[in-house]
Amino acid sequence: MVKSVHDEEKKEVIPGRRHVFFKGALPRGAFLLTGPAGSGKTMYCMQFLRDGIAAGERCVYVSLDPLFSEEKFKRLVGSQEAEVVLFVAPTTTTIAASSSSARSGKKAKDPAGAAAVLLEQVRGSVAASSGAPARVAVDSITHLLPHFSESEVLEFVAGLASALRNAGAMAVVTLTTTPSRDLSDTVASLLDGTLQIKLEDEGKELARSLRLLAVRGTYHNPVWARFSITQEGSLAFGQDEQEQAELAMTICKLCDKPIAGKVAYDAEDAPFHPHCLETYRKLSDIYGSSVIHPAAIPVGVVNASFFFIDIVGLSDPSLSVEKQIKKIENLNRLISSCDAVAKAPRDKRIILPTGDGMAIGFLMNPELPLQLSMQLHRKLGVFNRGAAGAGEAIGVRIGLSAGPVFVVSDINGNQNVWGPGIILARRVMDIGDDRHILLADSLAEQLINLKDEYRATIKLVSPKFTIKHGQAIKVYSASGADFGNPKVPARLAS
Repeated sequence: MVKSVHDEEKKEVIPGRRHVFFKGALPRGAFLLTGPAGSGKTMYCMQFLRDGIAAGERCVYVSLDPLFSEEKFKRLVGSQEAEVVLFVAPTTTTIAASSSSARSGKKAKDPAGAAAVLLEQVRGSVAASSGAPARVAVDSITHLLPHFSESEVLEFVAGLASALRNAGAMAVVTLTTTPSRDLSDTVASLLDGTLQIKLEDEGKELARSLRLLAVRGTYHNPVWARFSITQEGSLAFGQDEQEQAELAMTICKLCDKPIAGKVAYDAEDAPFHPHCLETYRKLSDIYGSSVIHPAAIPVGVVNASFFFIDIVGLSDPSLSVEKQIKKIENLNRLISSCDAVAKAPRDKRIILPTGDGMAIGFLMNPELPLQLSMQLHRKLGVFNRGAAGAGEAIGVRIGLSAGPVFVVSDINGNQNVWGPGIILARRVMDIGDDRHILLADSLAEQLINLKDEYRATIKLVSPKFTIKHGQAIKVYSASGADFGNPKVPARLAS
């Protein structure tokens, strides 16, 4: 039987929580809600606020849509009392004021005024909640995009997230899904979790589903849960007990397979098969944590050149864990001995372990990723020629790119990065085979114009290759007598 969220989940922190999260109480925080236009994001926000009103919480709705009126909001949320739910619309005096610039083809240069007004309104509204845990819905970040640059929007979201955390508010921040996932991925990294709505055409009707994709600080197996929007505007979730039990099955973080027997957990509460946890711990001991020089890189948008590498065939089941770890140790040692890394100032580099490789970002000379690739290949050549036994040689593939990334602090205060620069390096690496050094056009064309040496070694191998989310890029390959692979990658040749 389908029951409304208002009846069944009015004490839950988000609508549908018990259908998409099976580990007890959901941590409070700011959650990104993404979905295509018309999927029901605004109605989800209204249900979120109605549930808060029913639980005696003071609620705040921040509208970034200049066409969304307070009258419409009150009609949807079902409350007219300002002391219970507050409608905040900074767009009329701040964000929308930049629309004339947007119409002339110019982005607003400084959203600080709009951001400051909005944040102060949110802070003040939440602070006035007399100690009750406030709920805040911000709908929608999408309406900022015509007026401000992407980096300005990200700075705005970072400030908003900080204000919400300081207030201890539970929040939902919406963003319409776009063909490019880079923006939503970066926005998600600034918040405490990500909710997704998908919309499917089933002929006679549109089917809506919700899932909780990620929760910061908690290992979680995302599952889709169907819901509908009633004529009254409420959300209704339907799922029988057997289906819910199947969806709630615990998945091992390492092998990604269901755990039917005993579950082992690591320090971050992630589930493993007992034997997989032992393997994972050994690999974690080798890789360590992400390394960003403390206090060297301010939180915000920075431009960097990235080197992304992984070991080819490391997951081969014929390799023992001992040999896998040995390969990782040897690769780390060889990379550390390369001048491009050893001589780069610690406050100008970012090192991020990735499981079977690593990403290194350089905040200075754009030549360094390619120089590191060439130096490493020469060292690997010597190492592999001297490899004593079967399975000891190390094969690698490398992807290089350049572009902006957003530096963020995670829940433990550690810095991390995410954004187009590092994502694209990973995408081009995935195209390659053993010994390939592949470059995205963002970096390759810089280097080709820089020196004749690079013009001779960097060659275009695909003028248009479609990567994840439909993005088309040019792919280049670097090779010479003792580095790189002159063959066209198999994925490009097929």
